[in-house]
Amino acid sequence: MTRTLRPASAAASLTASLAALAAGMLLALTACTAPAPTPRQTIPHDADTGQTIAEAREAIDAVPGISVIGFDGGGPPNVKGNTGYSVQLAIEPGYTVLYGDLLVDYIVRNIWSVGEGYMPNTQIQISARTADGEPFFDLTAAGVGSAWMGGQPSAPKQHNSIIIPLSADDPEGARNLSMFKRDGSWPGVVPKPLSDRVTVKDH
Repeated sequence: MTRTLRPASAAASLTASLAALAAGMLLALTACTAPAPTPRQTIPHDADTGQTIAEAREAIDAVPGISVIGFDGGGPPNVKGNTGYSVQLAIEPGYTVLYGDLLVDYIVRNIWSVGEGYMPNTQIQISARTADGEPFFDLTAAGVGSAWMGGQPSAPKQHNSIIIPLSADDPEGARNLSMFKRDGSWPGVVPKPLSDRVTVKDH
């Protein structure tokens, strides 16, 4: 009886196939366990264009009768992946804001044009304080009039605060983001200085 020997090339081929199969399984397992990208990796930040945070603050502070007393934003996202801006204004004594909608639009566009730090992906909060004894600045009506937020204007108060949504998961936020995209990607175009008619000195 004669025994048939398997060629060495066939054995080598079988070994190579088994090794390739093992490598493929290992690669699949590695791919399944690879960590998902973090918000710090996926949210746009530190662009080559746009203005700095300081420049945006100075632009808003340059509006006659408007003092920026707080300006926070551009920082990395929190544990939930959220990052945004907060701007606090004071209406100087003797000044009245005639076109609040233009002022709110100017603030929002200045913030969106900041390329330093992280792109806001949640909201822009704007707060305003009217000086004692002065006519109240109706910030809520200004926000609605600017078309960056919905809802009904509420009664003006000495201290007002509004939220401009920027989350893609929120209908208003998605709409706002689509409005920004008309001018291109983040950071947006730096807005031109406001007209002197937006605020007026009464006395």
